[in-house]
Amino acid sequence: MNKVKTTKIKGGIDYAKVVDRLGEFRTSNARSKISVKFTYDEVGNLTHTARIWKDKTDYYELLKSGVSAADALESCDAEGSSFMPKDRLKQEKGFEKNETIAIGRALAILGYAVSGEVASSEEMEEFESWKMSKVEEARAQAIEKISGAKNIDELLGVWKSLTKEQQLDKEVAARKDAKKEELK
Repeated sequence: MNKVKTTKIKGGIDYAKVVDRLGEFRTSNARSKISVKFTYDEVGNLTHTARIWKDKTDYYELLKSGVSAADALESCDAEGSSFMPKDRLKQEKGFEKNETIAIGRALAILGYAVSGEVASSEEMEEFESWKMSKVEEARAQAIEKISGAKNIDELLGVWKSLTKEQQLDKEVAARKDAKKEELK
């Protein structure tokens, strides 16, 4: 594993930005080559594929020897790809972000990451955001169930049906206490 500068992202996770991984990789492999190709499928989804050679002469020697360009591409030291659905391409710099993700994955495969993670910071932040949306969704469902209780016994039944995480949520607990007072 190569030592790469890290930064904290949502959730307090140490993450090595692709730009820092790339800088460390280029410092360690001055004769490297990175090739990135993209394709769109029939509905407009985008896939980037990044291939990395630690020494570009390996790639060029294959081409000089008569090996096809397609076969020479397969000689890379690492390959990473990234898929982006058509609707996400409309986001700011969607194309560039997808390309960066593919490069980051290839660099991670070569050991240019913090702890072997392959996901990009955008993917990690998106995952953290997704987790938060699930927490908020579970909170809203719990509050809705509590609000619908018509008597104390029903409220107790609702409370027991909630997950431990829902019961420990301050907003859910506050709503339960308020509903309990309302029903007394």
